[in-house]
Formats: sequence, structure tokens, C-alpha cells
Amino acid sequence: MYQFTGCPCSVCGKTLTDTDDIVVCPDCGAPYHRACYQVQGACVYAGKHGTGFEWTPPASAQPEHKCPNCGAPNPESAQRCSHCGYVFGSEQAAPPPRVDANRQAQQPGGGFNYTRLYQEAQAGGYWQASAASADEPIDGIPSDEWATYLGPSSPAYLRDFSQMQKYGRKSSICFSALLFGPLYFFYRKAWKPAFVFLAVDLLLQLPSLLELLVLSESAFAPAISGSTLLFLAQIASIASFAVMVLSGMFAKYLYRRIAAERIRRIEAEFPDKSKREAVLRAQGGVSWAAVVGVCTAMVVLGAVFSLLLGPNLQAVMGLVL
Repeated sequence: MYQFTGCPCSVCGKTLTDTDDIVVCPDCGAPYHRACYQVQGACVYAGKHGTGFEWTPPASAQPEHKCPNCGAPNPESAQRCSHCGYVFGSEQAAPPPRVDANRQAQQPGGGFNYTRLYQEAQAGGYWQASAASADEPIDGIPSDEWATYLGPSSPAYLRDFSQMQKYGRKSSICFSALLFGPLYFFYRKAWKPAFVFLAVDLLLQLPSLLELLVLSESAFAPAISGSTLLFLAQIASIASFAVMVLSGMFAKYLYRRIAAERIRRIEAEFPDKSKREAVLRAQGGVSWAAVVGVCTAMVVLGAVFSLLLGPNLQAVMGLVL
């Protein structure tokens, strides 16, 4: 039933309110103040009765239906919001254009409604797009085989690999590689970059080790001045920092290339799905044993190097501390 509040009285033209005693013509539906209708004595549209005439409110008095998605006013008979496209009576909202979404997030006072923007993103934005893209083949390999190879942390890697493939990026920050360097690659069974980065790290440590030999007056000390060794150690320290940053930026890209190559080889060698999955799990995943083995080897090398130090260990301890 139509609500006549806000419509004009058909006799006096004044706006009808909630407190008014309103009567309606049974033939055409025109509203009146009861007192106005009694004074008039009949409907002002009586001459049109019987011709199919039906009273309709003026456009300015038609009730508005506020969109639950963006709050924009719409005619009560509207089926879709004229501002954002929301379908009235449905739980699903038609995805508004990006420009409209940004405009909806603007507040009347000129500020920015971050809550609305966050809700719009949750409703159909970044997270859903990321989840959908993670199911797409990466480097021509199905996501389920990637997941089998990568292990428990596959969702995060698939999301990063998918974004790297989508935008053609080679860099994606990896804090594990940034902090632990070669140990990250050993943990992820990426043997080639693991040994390469380990060899680079040891090479960059060589000037400092030679400096320790000179300071300890070892018989194995090279015939190089202390100032030269100090300069080389400083250069090596800068280079070591640069290698650490590069490792953190490109570790995922290197891991992705090596993993993709290994998965393709396994696909070619094991066409049977069940056997292929078993091999993917065995050759993929992570290896704590490799990490422990490398750390143990480094401790042993440190112990062996300490045997080469000379008698002046106080100078060495002073440098270390």
C-alpha cells in the first residue's frame, strides 16, 4: 500500500503529514485531508472516473528507496541502483566501475571513507582476484602440481608466483632469504643458488679471515699489509650487503625457475599421476637436514681455521669483540 505522507492534498495542495487525518478516493486513489474532502463533497477527479484514470503522486513527492550498497536515492519502483548498479532484493551487488567505487568512498566533507573502500575490496576486489589468479597455471604447470611440490606453504608461494607471472616481475621480497641468505635455498632444496650464494659468502669473508691471520702473527699469514687487508675487508662488507639485498629480492624468482624446471622433468618422467605426486613430494617441500648439515659444516670449517691462527690471539679477540 502506498504511503501518502509527503504528497499534496488534492484540494488545498498542502503536504500531507503523519499526523493528518487522510482519506483516499476509492475510485482513483487521490489523497485528501478529511476536512478538505468533506468541504469539497466529492473527488476533484470525479469527471475522470470510469475512464481508467488513476491518481499518481507528483515526481517531487514520490518516495525514495535508498540503495543499501552506496546509499544513493532511487525511485521506489527501481529494480537496480542508478548509481552503483546494485540489484534491489538481491544479496549480490553488480561490481561498480573502479571510478565509481572511488567516488563512493569519498565523503561529503571531502575526506576519504577507508571503511567503505575496505568493504568494497572484501566484497569483490583484491583478495578474490588474488585467490582466483592463484588457481591459474604458472609457467604452464597446474596449480595442484605446484601445491604438491611446494608443500604446506604453497598458498603464499602460489599467490606470489601468480602475481610475478601476471605482471612480468622478477623481484618479490623474501625476508627469509634476506635474513638467512644461502640457508633459505638449502631449506627449499634449491641447490644451485644455495651453493652459489654460499661460495660468494665465503669468498667475501676471505679478506677478514686473512686479516685475522695477520693480526695473530700466524705462519700462514699472507705478505699483505694490514691497511690493504682492511680496505679489502671494507669492500667485501659492502659487497656482502649488496648480495644480501639481491638475495632477498630475487630469491623467489630463482626458486620458482628451479622448481618449474624440476616439476617439468618429473612430469615427463612420470606420466602416472599417483607416482608423479609421490615424486613431487619427495623432491619438493623443505629440508631441515640440509640446513643442519650446512651449519655443522660451517662450524667445522671455523674450528679448522682457528688451528691456523698464530700465537697473538689477544689481538684477534680484540678485533672480534
